[in-house]
This record gives sequence, structure tokens and C-alpha cells, in this order.
Amino acid sequence: MKRYNSSSLNFANQDLRNRSFQKRNLIGADFSGADIRGCDFSNALLRGANFKQVKAGQTHIHLIITIIFAVVVAIATFHAISQILFNVLGVTPEEPTWFYTITFFGILGIITVASAVRVIYDTKLLINRIATMVSGSVLSALLTLFYRGITTIQNHPEVGIKTLILSAIITGFIGFYFPRGLAGVAVGVAGTVAAYGFAFLLAAVTFAYLSTLHLVWGLVWGSLCVGAIALVMFSLLHNVREITSCFATSFRGADLTNANFENAKLGNTDFSKAVGYRNCD
Repeated sequence: MKRYNSSSLNFANQDLRNRSFQKRNLIGADFSGADIRGCDFSNALLRGANFKQVKAGQTHIHLIITIIFAVVVAIATFHAISQILFNVLGVTPEEPTWFYTITFFGILGIITVASAVRVIYDTKLLINRIATMVSGSVLSALLTLFYRGITTIQNHPEVGIKTLILSAIITGFIGFYFPRGLAGVAVGVAGTVAAYGFAFLLAAVTFAYLSTLHLVWGLVWGSLCVGAIALVMFSLLHNVREITSCFATSFRGADLTNANFENAKLGNTDFSKAVGYRNCD
């Protein structure tokens, strides 16, 4: 994102798309009639600023790019998880691969819980960072394991383990420091796919118990399955919000006391933690 260095406070009717005004002193600035889609006003001083008739939110090209990115991530994640899922279904405790089945079950459970935390604590930045870091790290390790191939790791265990750890650390770092934007979209979409896989596994376990007339355990696992399905639905809605807010205008943490937004087209503008705006979080 470009940084705007002009000393003038008159930005009226200008095309300012995708520029950064982070932490700038813009008290009394005039942005009336300007196109501020994609601009970042995070933590800026905007007391008494004029945003009358501005066009804010997200540009069409950024929306298209984000949707394509989300679809690619979803397809890659769904392919990996579905392939692993159908390989572990029907495996019994007596088989040597039972350990991998339990491990896969646990991994999907961790990702599902982290995804739930991201949805529930979306406005709590520190908690959101930690949940994004955990979900991203585990997802990265799982996808690396699948696309590099278990046999490759078995033949070169040292290289394989280092690759898994490195990918998890890098993804975790990105998820912690950049929980929003494309990183947040990727982790959110992949997490939703993983939660769907977890719900599918829970449904399979539920039917296995019910079919053998173990009703109590069937109800227990069935309840967990219903909860996972509900989470998938909430996660999908959260994914849509993240996609439509990616690269959108942000007033996060800005001081908007007495700022004028008369007749402004705000779209999916982020006012979270902003001061002085009547609809801010």
C-alpha cells in the first residue's frame, strides 16, 4: 500500500484508492467527494475531518482477487483433507494405521476449535492472533505433509521434519502478526474446510455407534457433530465478512470525533475500535 506524504489537508474529490494514512495527524482534513476505497486510516487523528460523499469500502478488483485466492485455498485444502479422510475411514484399532487416524482426528479437532475461537473472539485482537497462529500452523503442517507426501518424509525424515516445522513456524508467524487481510482469509477458509471434515468424521462415528445400538455414545457424538456443523455455518459467514473487508477502507482505532460522513458510501468499511463514530465497535 502506498504511503501518502503530502502536507496538504485538502483531499477533496481526489482518487486516493489504496493509500495509507496510518497514524497521521489529519485533524480537520477535507476528503469530501474523494474515492478512499482501500485506504488505511488506522490510528489516525481525524477529529473534525470531512468525509462527506466519499466512496469507501473495497475496490472491485480487490474483491475479485480475494475471492479467487479464497477459492484456490479452499480447493487445495478440500482436496488434501478429503483424500486423507477417505483413507482413514473404516480403519480399526487393530490396524497399524490406526495411530494416523487418531492423529488426523485430533488435528482436525484442534483446527476446528481454533476456528471457533477466531469467529467468537473476532474483535479481541490478541485472542484472534493466537487462534489464527494455532490454526495456521497446524493447517500448514497438515498440507505440507500431504503435498510433499508421507513417503518422501519417510525416506528423508530429517528433511521432512524440518520442512514441516519450518512451514508451521512461518505460517504461525504470519498468522500472529497479520491476522487480517489475505492471511486471515486463507486461515479462515482453510479452517472452515477442516471444520467441515471434522463434522464429517463426527457424523461417521455417530452412525457407527447408532448402527450398533450404542445409543448413549451415539447421542454424545451426534451432539458434537451438530455443534461442528453449526460452527461450519458461522465460519462461512465469517469468511464472507473477511473476504469483503480484505483491502477495504479501515478506520480501525482512528479518532473520528466530530468527523462528517454525510451521504458517504461506506460499504464494508472497518470502524472497529474507532473513537467518535456512532457505529463503531
